[in-house]
Amino acid sequence: MVPPGSILILVSSTQRRGAEVFGEHLARALKETGRSTNLLSLHQVSPGAGVGAAPLFEASEINGISGLRLRVVRRLRSAIAELQPVLVLAGGGATLKYSVAALVGMRDGPSLVYSSIGEPEFWARSWWRKKMMSALLSRTRLVTAVSQATADQLVRSFGVNPAKIRVVHPGVPDDYLDIDGREANPGRLRILYLGSMSEEKDPLAAVAAVSLMESSATLRMVGDGPLIGRLEEESRVAAFPMEVAGPADNVRDHLRWADVLILTSRTEGLPGVILEAGAAGVPVAAFDVGGVTEAVVEGVTGLVMPPGDQHAMAQALDRLARDPSLRSTMARAAKERIRGHFLLSHALDRYRAVLDELLGT
Repeated sequence: MVPPGSILILVSSTQRRGAEVFGEHLARALKETGRSTNLLSLHQVSPGAGVGAAPLFEASEINGISGLRLRVVRRLRSAIAELQPVLVLAGGGATLKYSVAALVGMRDGPSLVYSSIGEPEFWARSWWRKKMMSALLSRTRLVTAVSQATADQLVRSFGVNPAKIRVVHPGVPDDYLDIDGREANPGRLRILYLGSMSEEKDPLAAVAAVSLMESSATLRMVGDGPLIGRLEEESRVAAFPMEVAGPADNVRDHLRWADVLILTSRTEGLPGVILEAGAAGVPVAAFDVGGVTEAVVEGVTGLVMPPGDQHAMAQALDRLARDPSLRSTMARAAKERIRGHFLLSHALDRYRAVLDELLGT
C-alpha cells in the first residue's frame, strides 16, 4: 500500500475526457487506501457537470490555457505551496508544461510524474516542439505511458531514459462487462463510430470506408467536435443509412446497439473506446495506430488495417457483415481479454504499484 502523504493529481480541465476521468477514478481509489489526495484541474471548460476536480480557474475567469499563461502558473504554484504534496501526477495535455513551470525554484518541492496518454511524435512533430517536450520531460522523476507504443516514441524521439518509463495500460469500469440485451440484427451491419469529431480522429474516413462496402450497413456516429457539421451534411447525401447522434454522456446504449466498432484515427495512445467495446462484446475494426494492437488481437478480438487504408477497412467490414459467427466468436474473445487485463480495477492496481515503487514502499 502507498504510504501516507499527500498526492496532487492535476488534469487539464473539468471536461469528461480520458485523462480527466481516469484522474477522478485514481483520486477516489487512493483516498480509499487512506492516501490524502487532491484532484485539481487547470481550468473549468464550462459550468455544470464534469469530473470532480477543483478548477484553478472558473470558466468565466479565463478563456483557455493555450501557450503558457503566467497567471495559471502562479495560481498552480500557490496551490502546490498550500497543499504541500509529495507527488504531483500530471495527466496529459497542458499539465506537463504548467507543472514544470510552477515547480521552478521551489525548494523541497514535490516530485513530478507525468502521464503520457497519446502519441507524442504526432503532437510534437516540429524540431522546436520536440526540443521543448524533451526539456519538459527531463524535469520529471518518472513518466507513465498509456501503451508500449507511446513509451517507444518517448525513447526514440524525446530521449527519455527507458528506465524512467512505466507502461500503465488503462482500463474500463467493470460494469461494461454487464452490457447485454443486444437488439436483433435486422440484416444490415450496425457500425458504431464513437469519439471526437476532429481531424486527428478522422471520422470522415469512417464514412468513406462504409461507402466502399459491398454489404448493407448502417453507420451511427456518436461524439462532438469541429467536424460535426460536415458529418451532418454527409449524412444527408450518404448512399447508406447514417445517423449523427451527437455527444452522449452514457455510451452503453450505443454499444448495446452495435455489431462492430470502427476506429479510423490518425493517432491514438491506447483508445479507451476499444476497451469499452471489447467489454461490451463488440468486435473492432481499427487502423493500426499507436497502441491499438496492444488492445486488439488481430483476427481474434477484431480486425486491424494499415493506417488510412479505407479500402482495407471496407473489406474488413464486409467480412464481418458476411460472417455473424465470426462476430460472435470475436465478441466473446474481446470480452474475455478485457476481463483479464483491461478493467479499471487492473489499471488502478498498476498505477498504485508504480507509486509504491516510486515512494520506496
